Amino acid sequence: MISNFPSPYPDELIYSVIARYAVHHGILSPKYLTEELFNNRNLTPTYDLPSHLDRLASYLPDHYDAFTLIRKHTLLPIYQLFQPDTVISYAVQALRGEQYQSLHTKLGKNASRVKSVSFFRFCPHCWQEQIEQYGEVYWKRSWQIIGCDYCTRHQQPLFVSSIPCNGLDRKFYIAHLNALEDSSQLILNSQDLPHHIELAGIIEELLTHATCSPIQDFSILSDAYFIILKDKNLLLSRKNINYKKIRQVILDYWGENFLAYYHLEDLISENCWLKSIFRKHRKAFSYLEHLLVLKALVPEQNPIELYKQYIDLASTEVDKEIPSLCMNKTVARTLSEDQEQWTKLILEMPVKQARKQNSSLYARLYRNYKDWLLFINKSALTPSPSIPRLRVNWEERDRQFVKRLIEIRNELSEDLNSPQQTKKFFIKKLGHVSTIEKNWDTLPLTKAFLDRYSESVSCYQIRRLTKTFIQQKMRQRFSSSSIFLRESGLSPQRLTPEAYRFFDKIMESK
Repeated sequence: MISNFPSPYPDELIYSVIARYAVHHGILSPKYLTEELFNNRNLTPTYDLPSHLDRLASYLPDHYDAFTLIRKHTLLPIYQLFQPDTVISYAVQALRGEQYQSLHTKLGKNASRVKSVSFFRFCPHCWQEQIEQYGEVYWKRSWQIIGCDYCTRHQQPLFVSSIPCNGLDRKFYIAHLNALEDSSQLILNSQDLPHHIELAGIIEELLTHATCSPIQDFSILSDAYFIILKDKNLLLSRKNINYKKIRQVILDYWGENFLAYYHLEDLISENCWLKSIFRKHRKAFSYLEHLLVLKALVPEQNPIELYKQYIDLASTEVDKEIPSLCMNKTVARTLSEDQEQWTKLILEMPVKQARKQNSSLYARLYRNYKDWLLFINKSALTPSPSIPRLRVNWEERDRQFVKRLIEIRNELSEDLNSPQQTKKFFIKKLGHVSTIEKNWDTLPLTKAFLDRYSESVSCYQIRRLTKTFIQQKMRQRFSSSSIFLRESGLSPQRLTPEAYRFFDKIMESK
């Protein structure tokens, strides 16, 4: 049971809370820390989107839950506004649970032109205030966001420390005043300083007030942007976008040097970010790209509120009803002779072939019933939804996997030399790694077996200690504790508490 886990300070990263816990309890080993908190020695620290938040919330007072931690102490809110509900729901579940797979990729962060910070950033004056108020310093989440490069409270650029935040060495780095010695202040162009201040304020507001609009998919984003461009007279024709004029609007507001600072200066090439963001959305764009565009297009309005307004407008726009192809007597009486003839034609053949076969009929309909013709053609082209066939009997495959897993476990039950029998070990032994990992939820028996019989670090260390004890017992020669551990391939620092108690019992029995 974890006791005295520190409560998060305002705007503090979860990463920073865990680092403070380690310092308060004198924990130096990152593996011991993650095992104590998450029962996982191989967890890689993630400063922006940490997982296991349900478990962390259980260590905190009752008014904390995983949703509060996500909203106030992670960087998910900067993605939340510009993502479909399905992606955000997936992200929330990933942060709450322990299955943390490809979340950064799903949110578009890995492929984004706007890269993440590599080293922790801070404001010395804010740290001074933290020392006076809390007696210690911590990492604020707003400092670690590209675009929020200026402390709006103390009117100065942030400092960049020499402390890495990529988590590659699996350590949780505590914020400390020694970071001031090897730090350097961000150099911002004085002419662009008002823009940096403005952008930092917008991002801080995005963090604290972001709520996910009911976006079903990326097409809503495309529709919202198209309505904005239409309202701002930035269209060449009914459906063509005036990219040249949009580019000039962006440059007039932000300036080329400011955009170059964030590597967004390319506004001309065919696949540049500015043109792509107004096309049909097939992928996520960075929060920074969205905010720069929204603010430049409607400078007199708050970009976050503007975005929500147009998303609501695009979501509630009622689609015109497509008439049915069913020919019943009631409908037939409302159609002209030409309409009835065309409807029968497209029931018998594709629209293109019907148009070639009777071009004069098509021309009359296009001239007199254009809207009806386009809708009826669209309905003929829309395929009816098909029921997916179940191609794999997952229940049978699940039983086969479990049967084979039981055989593997029985074969290894008395083998003290085998590697650690983790979930991955068993899955690799099955030879169906990809199948199991991609269909985890459809294999309940396999999942239950792996959860129950996979070997923890403590059990593996105890098995190694047991092997050494048996070997020395057979030789009738017992070595000192340090040599015993060395022969077991272990060290006092790496032993888990359970394995350490077992080791003490062995030493006492010799």
